[in-house]
Amino acid sequence: MGNSNNQQICRCRCNAPVPAELKPVGLCVSHFTLSVERTCDEMHRQIALRQADVERQAEVATYMGECALLLARVASNLCLSDDLRRRMLSTFLSLMNLRENLERATSCWVPELQPREGVETQLSLLIAKHEHAYEEYH
Repeated sequence: MGNSNNQQICRCRCNAPVPAELKPVGLCVSHFTLSVERTCDEMHRQIALRQADVERQAEVATYMGECALLLARVASNLCLSDDLRRRMLSTFLSLMNLRENLERATSCWVPELQPREGVETQLSLLIAKHEHAYEEYH
């Protein structure tokens, strides 16, 4: 799709121009950021519910990198309205949160949601041990 100025129009038919950096995806800045945020939400759900296997996690990491790179290129080459700047910052935040969730999921230590039996006792013993060591030091 294009207009008389040979400028590509968003495939969502909003008549907003598609910046050169987003021509491969065919979306304007607003629709691209909305799409990325929706995809981040879905990926976050998959990771949180532990439905993402190692291959899917690798796909998520690749997607995050590609989207962040595209957003950075768009942000550095355009004069954006305040609304679009806020939208882009929100999208960057969504990507960062997704990255944090992915790192948490792939780390060796994953905290359990429910405390194990005897955790309170172990925790109070650990605190008492550190308090005693602190008192001896001072």
